[in-house]
Amino acid sequence: MHLKLTVSLAALLTWVPPASSQTPIVPAGKSIEVVKSDHSEFPDVPPLPKVPASFIGGTVERVDPIHDRIVLRAFGGGHFTIDLDVRTHIVRGAAPAELREVRAGARVYVDSIQKDGRVFAKTLHIEDAGSVLGETRGQVLSYDAGHGLLKVRDIISAQPLNLRLTPRTEIHSGDQVIKPSQLVRGSLVQIGFQGVSDGPSVAEKVNVLAQPGSSVVFTGRIAVIDLRDSHLTLYEQSGENTFEVGLQSLPASERLRLKQGTDVIVHAEFDGNKYEAKTIEPVSSASE
Repeated sequence: MHLKLTVSLAALLTWVPPASSQTPIVPAGKSIEVVKSDHSEFPDVPPLPKVPASFIGGTVERVDPIHDRIVLRAFGGGHFTIDLDVRTHIVRGAAPAELREVRAGARVYVDSIQKDGRVFAKTLHIEDAGSVLGETRGQVLSYDAGHGLLKVRDIISAQPLNLRLTPRTEIHSGDQVIKPSQLVRGSLVQIGFQGVSDGPSVAEKVNVLAQPGSSVVFTGRIAVIDLRDSHLTLYEQSGENTFEVGLQSLPASERLRLKQGTDVIVHAEFDGNKYEAKTIEPVSSASE
């Protein structure tokens, strides 16, 4: 009995199914076509807002490549953090550079804007041999005629910036040429300057935008109306500039008639701290 069982197991282990059962069954194949999509899987990076830029110079204290930001010690004093992303152009001289080339101790100049309440770098210039041309907008804090030093509070970083005026510095208020002594405290200025490797940057052009007590006229589109803080933001399309204008001098009925997106002419006065609207009228009504 035991032998018969052993033979049966051996027979079972050596049994081979008929050849017909070994014929592989191949499922009907279907070719796969790779289609290239016109759309990226990643969302497009939105363009940067069109707001006034400010040129800030200083020495890099720390680089944070994880969060794409640097900590800068401004030449005029103070520290602040500057954000970067793929839209930031990093250059050394005229050649493109990379963030890894920005190291602690390097002197840099940044074309910066306000973005989401933070300082953002549109362009970061790594100082190379030679000087760097820059621009800043701000408010005059003081002018030292003995040393030819103009101190300006930058409108973006709120940090003081020292600039040297020379006999070649061009100073204008509108179409008029003025003297350095007329750069009174509180004046709003736009300055083109040359960054140098040692000492304060040299101002080449100074344009006085407004002085305390002066009247100005803006033509632009109302971008934002804030009735709680009683001011509006005006976008001047011709120069792609924005201006904050106070509304406290206007009657409440006129403030309530203001609408976002309206093209207006604003007659305002600069009081040394801000523009205050005296009259606001739609462009269509003013042209009639």
